[in-house]
Amino acid sequence: MDQQDQSYMFASLTRPHSEQLLQGLQLLRQDHELCDIVLRVGDAKIHAHKVVLASISPYFKAMFTGNLSEKETSEVEFQCIDETALQAIVEYAYTGTVFISQETVESLLPAANLLQVKLVLKECCSFLESQLDAGNCIGISRFAETYGCHDLCLAATKFICENFEEVCQTEEFFELTRAELDEIVSNDCLKVVTEETVFYALESWIKYDVTERQQHLAQLLHCVRLPLLSVKFLTRLYEANHLIRDDHACKHLLNEALKYHFMPEHRLSYQTVLSARPRCAPKVLLAVGDNNFNMEMYFPQTDSWIGLAPLSVPRYEFGVAVLDHKVYVVGGIATHMRQGISYRRHESTVESWDPESNTWSSVERMAECRSTLGVVVLAGELYALGGYDGQYYLQSVEKYVPKLKEWQPVAPMTKSRSCFATAVLDGMVYAIGGYGPAHMNSVERYDPSKDAWEMVAPMADKRINFGVGVMLGFIFVVGGHNGVSHLSSIERYDPHQNQWTACRPMNEPRTGVGSAIVDNYLYVVGGHSGSSYLNTVQRYDPISDSWLDSSGMMYCRCNFGLTAL
Repeated sequence: MDQQDQSYMFASLTRPHSEQLLQGLQLLRQDHELCDIVLRVGDAKIHAHKVVLASISPYFKAMFTGNLSEKETSEVEFQCIDETALQAIVEYAYTGTVFISQETVESLLPAANLLQVKLVLKECCSFLESQLDAGNCIGISRFAETYGCHDLCLAATKFICENFEEVCQTEEFFELTRAELDEIVSNDCLKVVTEETVFYALESWIKYDVTERQQHLAQLLHCVRLPLLSVKFLTRLYEANHLIRDDHACKHLLNEALKYHFMPEHRLSYQTVLSARPRCAPKVLLAVGDNNFNMEMYFPQTDSWIGLAPLSVPRYEFGVAVLDHKVYVVGGIATHMRQGISYRRHESTVESWDPESNTWSSVERMAECRSTLGVVVLAGELYALGGYDGQYYLQSVEKYVPKLKEWQPVAPMTKSRSCFATAVLDGMVYAIGGYGPAHMNSVERYDPSKDAWEMVAPMADKRINFGVGVMLGFIFVVGGHNGVSHLSSIERYDPHQNQWTACRPMNEPRTGVGSAIVDNYLYVVGGHSGSSYLNTVQRYDPISDSWLDSSGMMYCRCNFGLTAL
């Protein structure tokens, strides 16, 4: 080997050198050697080196290198910083470590914020975020806002929204100012099973100091999505709630909400759309299955699709729904291998997809095998309706209770149904059309308070494999097949008039179509036109009764799962 190749060496000693440097500086500080600044808080004196403090704090750098009088002085007095917090920050400057606890963070964070010690400030925020609970989240939100901790404030606000039903029972909630309460209950991301929770929270806040707060009721009622309350609930408020009954402005707001239910044309206005927008409204579409069992997601803001991981168990003719921001794929027909031979089986299995981790996990299986079934979510529970088990068309219904991790039987439908549509409106489950064993236009609905089904007005068209969506107090059905031809028609159902009304049809017929609601548009995706499989997407605007084109999927899909997330 050439001797010149060994004539030099570059040694990277950054870590041991950094540790040695900090240890040396700390020893110098402890012995008060070469210290050129004393920080005084009350009677306490903290010796340090200007260059060390300036290196970790823009505040100290400006103080010691700028035109301030402290540049030439050897002692600086602080009056608005806690002594222990300042000690901790100086200690951090020399060691790179800081002790954060519930007892110290309230003084340490303001000190780190004032002195612009970003790493300590970040760790304080992370600590407080880890401590969030229903009893302290409002206080932490206030604290974060006071000191400009944007990320912590967002985390606290998110926690309040996701745990509102617990938060609204705490002492911190009752001590909110009216402006703070207004901001919370106006949030579109408030997670509540029904809008009744929001009204009861406001009512409890007012009753906490009714003499002082009753004057704010009408203004706060504007934050409640009153059209989302049932007619029964609104009527009871109007008749029996003395806070409402004695306030003219409140009664007017309830009258407007009742108009929403009883006057269909009142719903179809842009002003009403704003007051009736749902909480935690979906923002994207998810298309699941059919083509190689893959998934893709649509973003309305950019009018674009992206590909995602496939189903963990290849299956088709399954049901799909969203519960607690997870996508559930229920039943269907799965392909299995036995001794090298492929075979198909009707499934009772269930799996869920977590969009945050992009992972699949198994869920407790149903009592019955079901394909071409209906799946909906009502009051935090997942319902599986009807379908086909390989031999029989089913009318049985079961629901999954996440807290118990079990499926429970529900009263059966009055008719057997497969290839049908399901929807939830005003706390009722609707089973619409389908096949069993003939094409149907009949509709029935389930009342969970009675555990019973009743027939309602039938559709104008018989339909199987069609799309459905719920918005503005209507159920919309679109496309499908009536036993003779592919359909382009669309109808809407008004539960208060028990009546179906024809709307403007699609540009082309589709069966095996996917449909879902995002931002008060009914998206109609894929399917079969009668001559070809489709990847095209249209969206229906109920206000203008018109159709608009959107970007097509990456793949053609038919009889697949589509849901809004």
